[in-house]
Amino acid sequence: MSLAIHRKMILAAIICLLLYQVGTWITLIAGAVWGAGAAVIVAVVSYVCARLAKRGATSTIWFLIPTLLFTVLPLVAKAWSLFTSQTGIADMLIDIVPLLVGFVIPVGLLSSVYLDLRKKAP
Repeated sequence: MSLAIHRKMILAAIICLLLYQVGTWITLIAGAVWGAGAAVIVAVVSYVCARLAKRGATSTIWFLIPTLLFTVLPLVAKAWSLFTSQTGIADMLIDIVPLLVGFVIPVGLLSSVYLDLRKKAP
């Protein structure tokens, strides 16, 4: 496969992870209708930023903005809820590990590979 196809596959995986996590997060807080709306917003913002990033390697910031925004917000919200609760350190770690392993770390790894592939693209 070409580098362009690899980049598109990785970008699709990142967008799927973002859609799932933000949709889940909003659904838990506000309900299913708001979760679906949030997923649409994430998709639109990611699409627009991907189109802006497509202009060249110097436009990489447009790729990073939605990725960082939609990755940091759920992580901060989860950390905030854990720190405001009256649980111990072990319970906080047990609660945050699924978010880290199932979302934050994969998005970070996919983003680093995507950025490396952008540098190697002709």
